[in-house]
Amino acid sequence: MTVTLRPRQPWEAVDLGCAMVRRDYGRLFVLWASTVFPLWVLVCVLLRDAPVWIPLVVWWLKPLYDRVPLFFLSRAAFGVRPGFVETWKEWPRLWITNCLPALLWRRFSFIRSFALPAQMLEGLSGSAVNRRIRTLAMDGGGSGFSLSYAFSKIEAVAWIGLMWGTYDLLPESATPDWHGIFNAFDFENTIPNAFLWWGAACHMVIVTLVEPFYVGAGFGLYLNCRTRIEGWDVELAFRRMATRLTSAAAAIVTGVLLVGGMPSSMQAAEGDEAAKVVQEVLKNPEFEIHKVQTKRWVPEFEESDAPEVPSLDFLGVIGELLFWLLVVGLVVWLVIYLVNNRHVFISRGASKAPVQAPKVLMGMNITRESLPDDIVAAARAAWAAGDFKEALSLLYRGSLSWLVTRRRVPITDSDTEEDCLVQVLSAGDKTEADYFRQLTGAWVQVAYASLPTSNAEMETLCDQWPFVEKGGAA
Repeated sequence: MTVTLRPRQPWEAVDLGCAMVRRDYGRLFVLWASTVFPLWVLVCVLLRDAPVWIPLVVWWLKPLYDRVPLFFLSRAAFGVRPGFVETWKEWPRLWITNCLPALLWRRFSFIRSFALPAQMLEGLSGSAVNRRIRTLAMDGGGSGFSLSYAFSKIEAVAWIGLMWGTYDLLPESATPDWHGIFNAFDFENTIPNAFLWWGAACHMVIVTLVEPFYVGAGFGLYLNCRTRIEGWDVELAFRRMATRLTSAAAAIVTGVLLVGGMPSSMQAAEGDEAAKVVQEVLKNPEFEIHKVQTKRWVPEFEESDAPEVPSLDFLGVIGELLFWLLVVGLVVWLVIYLVNNRHVFISRGASKAPVQAPKVLMGMNITRESLPDDIVAAARAAWAAGDFKEALSLLYRGSLSWLVTRRRVPITDSDTEEDCLVQVLSAGDKTEADYFRQLTGAWVQVAYASLPTSNAEMETLCDQWPFVEKGGAA
């Protein structure tokens, strides 16, 4: 054994597991990269059109990642560190064994890392695994729950911290439009895919750094639990002692056979010597007797006078039933959701080229270079000079320029004013949609009927300009 087994406090056992991971983290990282990274590449390829789902899928598949590190740690604890080739050969068996339960009804287990050694290392299956986990959880279940809670918080904080710390390194085109997110909750059009890919990459980095320690900590709790309730340390000590004394016993038996005719006084002397040896052996720490003392509070009044308290055991049964109903409901909902949205995950070979924003709409140039820096001020000046069509044209072109380049509204170069209005209304931003509806009405009136709008309405259009900063460029 490369670790010392003895009864420990739970968090001392967690520290032991983390120390085992730190000791062999280089080897564990190589094994992790060779087994987990190919799966992540496959996930990224399948979800290339919906990168927002990648962190969820990576999180859901965690029970598979944990098995290779556990395989290495379980053998390293006994002084045998499996090599890369040996682990690679075991990799399919490790991932297939109890795969479906781990990814379905056991995925929401709050003692996942603590229960994983019982599922993978003891060769049990079916109901025997459940009984074994319940037995171990009587001593270490609470610590396993606390361990999962602590590591989930560590992973979440580290993920947010990594994204926050590297946010300034992103190009401007990859940053979300926070104004649009908080004002219109339009996540689809305000968060670019580059930002989602970057978030998924940060999540994979944090999982790679944290998850092996979660597995090691759970394995430490498992070892400590078996030591406390099964005396595994004593069993292993007996085995080592039996191995060490086997050769000595053989020599003693041989000697007895050779000198079988020696006087009884010599036999008595050997018996005394053997008794001394036994006493010396019993003084070893492995034979120390551990005692656990517990105290129970006893009320001072007589038990016969106390009112009979009704049993509340049925509440536990009801709670467990509700829990499993919730789990089944979540799984059913997830399956239905995936089936209904399978078009998101299945590529049908359609063209994935990004939509090119039009530069000319209805004969009007809407590129940023064709517009003044201060569109509202230029529109006011044209209105004051009596060029009403030019004033409204500036506002209308500026609005379209902002909507197709910054808001990514799917307007094409063949769309009419009515088509553009429908697309803007479908984009979801109520403030911009209301303004664009009013502006489109004024523009159609002056462009096709030569009927200028009123001064008050023009003033309203300039004052309520919603694109970027007031009076700024689109």
